[in-house]
Amino acid sequence: MHLINIFIIFFIPFLTVTTAQIPSPWIPGHPTPEAPGLTFLYTSYVVCLNPLFQMQGPTGIRTAIPIVGGNFTGPRLHGEILDLGADWGETDPQTGIFSANTRYNFRTHDGANIYLQTSGPSQADGDLHLRAIFETGDKNYYWLNNIVAIGLLHQVAKTDTDFTLRIDVWHISTDRNSTTFVNGTTYP
Repeated sequence: MHLINIFIIFFIPFLTVTTAQIPSPWIPGHPTPEAPGLTFLYTSYVVCLNPLFQMQGPTGIRTAIPIVGGNFTGPRLHGEILDLGADWGETDPQTGIFSANTRYNFRTHDGANIYLQTSGPSQADGDLHLRAIFETGDKNYYWLNNIVAIGLLHQVAKTDTDFTLRIDVWHISTDRNSTTFVNGTTYP
């Protein structure tokens, strides 16, 4: 009998809460939320070698594309792209859509290293829509660790051995644009 009382006290309210209908987040007649603004971050020109290989994986065809150089320029950062990365993108066998999966490094004009990851699907016109994630310990660029960035990629040149991509990147305008550390110092 004691176990039945425990069940009634603890589990019946839980079942009631979890089965209640969740209200719709959008109510007809109410305005659609305004899209967030974007702030330009940089344009990069990324030099890639032709793919090294393709292999069948459990979720698609993986392609290894070396990233061997380039540059980036924006209002708050500029520098070179190091010969230290690759795109390990994958093509979905159901749709033929290629999705980038990159890891590479920026080196700013003042010597900061910024690790960069991008991912995102190809579009019907061949361009890619990207999500960008940054990682750095440099105090002047630490704010990059805490932004939400998107990019548009398209190919601008091709030779027999390599190709060049242009990637334009923006971040949400209300993102942090500086970092205050626990000791109270703020950069930049």
